[in-house]
Amino acid sequence: MHLSPTTHTNQNITNVHFIMDWIKKASKKAKDIVHEQQGSSAPNVPAPGTAHGPASATGKPHASPLSDAVRVDDKFSGVRGRSFGQQVSNFPHIFRDGGGGGTVNGQHIIIFADGTYTRGLPPTDLSRMVNFVSNSIGILGSSTSATTNIARVTDVGTPDRGPDQAIPFLTNQGETPHDTAVWPNCNIATVVEADASKRDVYGVSFPEVIDRNAFRAQKEALLYNTPIAIRMDENQRPVVTRPQKSLFMQGEVTFGSFCVYSDAVGSSSASAAAAGGSTGGSGYLYLFGRISDTKSSKSNGLKLARVRPQGQAWANRNNYEYWDGKQWGRRMPAMLDDGVANVFNYSVDGFGKHYGPGSGDIWWSSAHQAYVMLFQNGAAALDNSVYLSYSTSLTGGWSKPVSVFKIDRAPDGFSYAFHAYPNMMDATGSVVPISWTLDSKAQSCRIYTGEIILS
Repeated sequence: MHLSPTTHTNQNITNVHFIMDWIKKASKKAKDIVHEQQGSSAPNVPAPGTAHGPASATGKPHASPLSDAVRVDDKFSGVRGRSFGQQVSNFPHIFRDGGGGGTVNGQHIIIFADGTYTRGLPPTDLSRMVNFVSNSIGILGSSTSATTNIARVTDVGTPDRGPDQAIPFLTNQGETPHDTAVWPNCNIATVVEADASKRDVYGVSFPEVIDRNAFRAQKEALLYNTPIAIRMDENQRPVVTRPQKSLFMQGEVTFGSFCVYSDAVGSSSASAAAAGGSTGGSGYLYLFGRISDTKSSKSNGLKLARVRPQGQAWANRNNYEYWDGKQWGRRMPAMLDDGVANVFNYSVDGFGKHYGPGSGDIWWSSAHQAYVMLFQNGAAALDNSVYLSYSTSLTGGWSKPVSVFKIDRAPDGFSYAFHAYPNMMDATGSVVPISWTLDSKAQSCRIYTGEIILS
């Protein structure tokens, strides 16, 4: 299981050392498993919107009581939330980290990181380990599914081996299952490319590629982020391709690895104009990059890049423009610039460091006529709050973040990798499903879900 760089803290050093040791042992077994997988049969996935085993339960999941209403201002006068508990899969005994979601070809999907499939509890007993994958994709249901579908996922894979790895390693370019991890902790934006002869609908996302050896040694482990495309095949199974190995490198802002927003699909011309983009059908992809865990609190926050997606232009960094604090241009801003080029400034102190945003999502809310951001800060070991901020422009003017909900956490761990799923919101635009990773020394990492009501 992976921990974000910002979770390597003194308060949880015992837990971190335990997980590091677990990863070290699990990686060796995972390496052997990967060799065994070569030549395996095609993945088996139940029909979209259905599941086998525990995931076939009908009706709403068991939900906790709604939290007390939190007033942000007149626009958000009573925000509440609740937990649905642990997410259920058609494959039992999966332990993994969460990631973002999106909609591809009419199917809501969710992408995970570092998944371990076991024969039972406890997950920390390596003799029970069946398979290990760096990432995987599950199906949450059709685009008409209820918001509560976030509580149940249909994993793509086989019952004997569990979920299949979704994002391929580029082994011919130096990546290996033992030494490299591909960690998706960002959402999936929908792209539609159409001309007179064809119409191509797919999802894009920007996972980070990690050096596992550096991570085990608790050193800087990020290598680069990688652009991926997700399409659904004729059997409605997700298929991932990587047009390029890397996009943004260590030492640069990894644009897209916090969040990606598209004004080309499902948004009004007003929202596109507010973002500084096109009001027609050719809009931009906006890639948010986070700055966190720094020595300068002024630098922490979010920076923004944009690209027109046609022809997979999003996979080539030469096509990007960047916000410099005043205007769009071709020059990429430095990561540590005291926040000059930030579109959102945010920092909290903890363990002698300064932390910016950790994980979250941004979308245009027609109901509130604003861009809404829900996020967890980078000091997840200290703070399990979900924060809300909003603006009428992507390039600035964000409101002061307010804690609107506390996600569940284990007494022997902490919770991180928070995400919202605006693609699954209800018809009113006020109920948004959420998920997070609940980490426990005794029970490993599990996905928990819930919802936030924006009123």
